[in-house]
Parts: sequence; structure tokens; C-alpha cells
Amino acid sequence: MKLGIDLGTLAKAAGGELLKGSPAAPFDSFVTDTRKLRAGDFFWALKGAAYDAHDFLPQTLPLGAAGWLARGDAAAALKTLPPTVVTVPDTLKALQALAAWHRGRFSIPLTAITGSNGKSSTKEMLRSIFEAAGQTCSNAGNLNNQFGLPLSLLELTSAHKYGVFELGASRRGDIKEIGDVARPTCGIITNIGPSHLQYFGDMETIFETKTELAGCLAEGGTLVYNYDDQYLSRLNKRSFKRLTFGRDPGADIRILEGSTLRLEHSGTLTEIALPYAGGHNFYNAAAAAGAALAAGLDWAAIKKGLENYTPPPMRLQELKVGGSTVILDAYNANPQSMASAIKEMLGKPRPLYFMLGDMKELGQYSAHYHTDLGAALSHTKAERVFLAGPEMKPAMEAYLQAGGHCLVYGETLDAWLPEARELIRAGKGSFLIKASRSMKFERILEGLL
Repeated sequence: MKLGIDLGTLAKAAGGELLKGSPAAPFDSFVTDTRKLRAGDFFWALKGAAYDAHDFLPQTLPLGAAGWLARGDAAAALKTLPPTVVTVPDTLKALQALAAWHRGRFSIPLTAITGSNGKSSTKEMLRSIFEAAGQTCSNAGNLNNQFGLPLSLLELTSAHKYGVFELGASRRGDIKEIGDVARPTCGIITNIGPSHLQYFGDMETIFETKTELAGCLAEGGTLVYNYDDQYLSRLNKRSFKRLTFGRDPGADIRILEGSTLRLEHSGTLTEIALPYAGGHNFYNAAAAAGAALAAGLDWAAIKKGLENYTPPPMRLQELKVGGSTVILDAYNANPQSMASAIKEMLGKPRPLYFMLGDMKELGQYSAHYHTDLGAALSHTKAERVFLAGPEMKPAMEAYLQAGGHCLVYGETLDAWLPEARELIRAGKGSFLIKASRSMKFERILEGLL
């Protein structure tokens, strides 16, 4: 982060007041974690779900903090202050306000991506396309929420020619809150599926939340969305600039059937040797292509970028362990992504092994979707199925009731971890390792790579 402004500008952009210090004093960056604070750093106090950084303000003084941005009441309650202090009513809102102001300093193509599945993969595909044409700013890891997105936007500099940012959500209004900060020139909605149902409550709320992105676009902005999605198809009746993708003949960017990626747009057919191919990634690639077109790039640049794409770790990551083919997809799991992963596995070398863990955050729908999963697994003709976690019990019951065989179940991964590793080490067949992040299923491969 290198903002290159002064304290007066900071206070105004953040909607606050300069309580102490010179408005002409330079301001470049800040930290939000006292553990990372060094002498001369400016500290921005944020309140999270588990902590309030205002409680740690006194601890920053002996560390040599140069200044604070804090709530006015918290600063007023302290007798000793650092050399500079900016006070605001709400430090998170101030962070978002500063990020929105900073984003406005740059007139570049900036894409924001949301959806139930494929956000990170689509972001990395589009980043690969953009990087071939110019320096690109994007959010790292899971910095896609109310805190992470503004922090990511503040990394924008004059050297960047493009921006691509993932937007996450777990409740209604989340996308609008951070989408208004990003003000993208292009928005992507990958799909609508049963993800985070524990918080959203129902599919309609997921649809309404994800499509908040349409109202956050900069003037003249383009919305890119999945034409095949049963929920997103309702957007066809709305009036805005759009580019759609899908297998349906009505899509603007049409995914043509085949084992390799072929995209047709306005009579032009482009064949792309997409690494880590598969039906799910075909959709992600088509979405990225749509955003690249909206940014003014041509198909030659799109092809080059997609062919150089490297997937994020633990997201349908194909690995070779001796003679075994391992698909590691342990970053997240929900019904839609689980179904896609199982479908991809059916084309892998047999015998097939499934090592699956709980799909979290499904709330009252958990038993229903896990039951559906067990029934689907019974049709795969798997050599063996390993299930772990309390929420996988309905899947186990449905699998056995449907005639499935060779099933191993455990309350935790450790119940069958040694057996799983031995099978992978034996080097025969293909293995899908997939579960929600909290299950930490990547542990299966410890000592094997």
C-alpha cells in the first residue's frame, strides 16, 4: 500500500476529523494488526467479530505507533495519544470510504466477481488474461469481504492497468456494501447455488444477494453472467448492458460441446487449450472471457491468458502421487461444487475412490443435500467411498440404501486416514479429496507429496 496523500486528505476521504497532527503531514499506509506494527507505523483500529482493536490502542504506544485512526469515543477515553490521530464514527465504514475514494483515482477496467461457485478460479483466469496485457491488481486469498475488499482496493497504484476482485457474501446486503466501494466497470456472476444457506436461509435470498452486483456497476458498466443458470436467466428481462455465457444457443459467449474448450462469440470460434480442463472450468473460462471482452481485449489475448492459467491451490487441483491421480478440492464444498467434482471424476482413470467430508453452512438443508450426495455416489461405481464428519451420516445412509458398497465412515477424518493414505500410495486409480475448509482434508496428502 502506497497512498501518497496527506493526513488532511485521509481525514476527509474517511469521513473523519483530524484530532491531532498536521493536515499537511504525508500519509502512505497503515496496519490493522498490532502484531505487525513497527515503529513509525500508523494503526487503523477495526472491530471484528472476535475482537475490537480499540482495546489494544494503548499497547501501540510503546511500539512506536506514529498515529491512529480510531473511533472518537475510544480516543477521547485515553489520556496519552500518539503524534497523529484521526477520529471517525465507525472505523470499518471509514475504511470503505477511503477505499471508494482511492478507487475513484483510477480510470481503469475493474472487474468484480461473485457467485456461489467458481469465484476464485474465474478471478485467477481473468487475472491471467489481464496480466498478459498489463499490470493487474487483485485480492489475495480470501480478502473478499467487508474488511478484505477495501484493503485490497487500497493496493491500487498508477502502475496498474487492470483490476479484478472477488466479492464474497454471507448475508443480504453484503455484495451491495462492498460492490459500491469497488464500483466495477464489469461485474461477473458465475452461478447461483446452495452455498452458505445457514446464513442466507433460502435460494431466493442467495439470488437477490448475488445480483446486488448489477446495481453497483459504474456508469456504462457490463454485467457478465451465466445464461444457463435457472436463477440468473431471470436477469434476461432486466435492462442493462450485458454479456452472457453458457451452452444455451441464446448465450452471447457459447460454450460448444467437446473435450477441449471452444468458445463462440459473434460468429468467431476460438479453441483454447485450457489447463485443468473440465465442464466447471469451461464456465469459469467463459465468464473470464466475457469480462476481458468488456475491458476491450481481443480473443488472441484471451486465448493466451487462459492457456497460461494456473489454478489456486486446493481447488480441483490435479496431482500425481506415484501412479495415482489425485483431485484435491479441499478449499470448500457445497452441493453444487460437490456435484461438479463427482461428474469430473467419472472421466478419470479407474478405479475411482471418493474421500469426502462435511459440506458446512447448509443449516436446515444439511440432511437433505447430504442425502442427495449419498444417492449420487451410489451411481458412480466407485471402488471405495470414504466419508467423514457428523453431517455425512445422511449421505452414508442414502448411499447404502441405494445399493452402494465398500463404504468407510468415520466421525472424523482420522478414523480412516491411514487406510486412505495407503490406497493413494499404492498408485492405482483416481481419488477425489473434497470437503469444506474446516475439515482440513488436505491432511490426507501429508507425507505423500
